[in-house]
Amino acid sequence: MEAGKDYSLLINDKENIADILNSNHKSQIRKQQLLGARYLLQELIGDSTPYIIVYSTHGKPYIKGSDWELSISHTKEYIALILSKDKKVGVDIEILDPRIKRIENKFLRDDERAFIHHNHYLEQLYIIWSAKETLFKIYEKGGLIFKENLIVHPFDYSEKGTIKADIIKDNHQKTYTLNYERVVDLMMVYGE
Repeated sequence: MEAGKDYSLLINDKENIADILNSNHKSQIRKQQLLGARYLLQELIGDSTPYIIVYSTHGKPYIKGSDWELSISHTKEYIALILSKDKKVGVDIEILDPRIKRIENKFLRDDERAFIHHNHYLEQLYIIWSAKETLFKIYEKGGLIFKENLIVHPFDYSEKGTIKADIIKDNHQKTYTLNYERVVDLMMVYGE
């Protein structure tokens, strides 16, 4: 945060800065994430309206009384936020950690495993995981099984690129183009 800048615009009627900072049930990192998300929201929208973030029954964040579409992701001290006026959006950021291999069978399909190159296994695994998290946020209705309803098309790894991925659930079948980027030790995927 810039020194000397007025951050009172982060305060709103639902959850103000003091409530976040004084909360006993939230870790210090979680408090920073909540404040950071509100700061990013204010910076991206670019006005001084005290926006209130609320959550749907499926956990999707919304801006109360606004037509902005919103998605938030955080991991440790990092936060990502994406906004759109006219499309459903999703974003996911993850710190690259080899321990994800312990759960890969819960989300990775055999056809996806087949196109992962051994030299970039961890990176591609995280792109697939984050792509599915992003699609889950875009779909916003819940009830998706990552291994069955979310399918990532084959892609070659680079530090930054686009991929295709499908949501197939009941009467909903759609292919999405998602962007990904490795940023230091993070993988970020986002799209609409």
